[in-house]
Amino acid sequence: MKLKYNIIALFIASFFIANLSAQDVDKKSLNLNFLLGFNFGATAPMPLPVEIRGIDSYNPKINPQIGLNVTYGLTDKWGVGTGITLDWKGMRVADHVKYMYTSVVLVEDGDKLTGYFVGKNKTNVDMTYITIPVYGTYSFNEKWQVKMGIYAAKTLSSKFDGDVNDGYIRIESPTGQKQEISGDGATFDFGKDARDYDFGMLGGGDFQLSNRIGFYGNMSWGLMPYFYSGANPLKFKMHNMYATIGVTYRIKK
Repeated sequence: MKLKYNIIALFIASFFIANLSAQDVDKKSLNLNFLLGFNFGATAPMPLPVEIRGIDSYNPKINPQIGLNVTYGLTDKWGVGTGITLDWKGMRVADHVKYMYTSVVLVEDGDKLTGYFVGKNKTNVDMTYITIPVYGTYSFNEKWQVKMGIYAAKTLSSKFDGDVNDGYIRIESPTGQKQEISGDGATFDFGKDARDYDFGMLGGGDFQLSNRIGFYGNMSWGLMPYFYSGANPLKFKMHNMYATIGVTYRIKK
């Protein structure tokens, strides 16, 4: 049901943006495009902290993006743009860590342990955002255009969970009581600690294949930590770093 209402909200906002094209402006300078693409990347610390000793596997997932954007040409070369998109983002990663501060729940008896874990860690991240970018554009010619700007996003849903195994946890401190974690292992769920908005920088480019069809590629870098500072369940900060590729359909020019 939540996804249904998110899509309805997106199309209501899209209708509002589409109405901008009916205003009394130079129609030759205003472009309205439908976007369909895929996000892939990571929610991760950068650089990797010393607690992460190695990456065993990484699955960036392929998460859809749908929306609209509007660009307005100020001159033959320069312009501005904005829009609205519904973005799914996420990843799965397996790594081995040493003295990573965390809280886990033992599968066997449900006991919650907080301390410094040594062993194997698997993390799954899934998020849904409504995103509004604002950017400047530069056109090399009728085919190629680059852009750079900022974005703001509202979190609609957030999931950050996983499990740990084949190791042990030192309770409360790196030299505290040692608790082995093996067998069924232990799990964690930090989704409730995630920030309910994101803000960052973006850059990218567009290629217009024909009068209607084009392609785009973007990079976005979240400037806000993924977790609230006062509720961060880890000792290091994580940020959203995602790329997007997709196709555009020009609705109005």
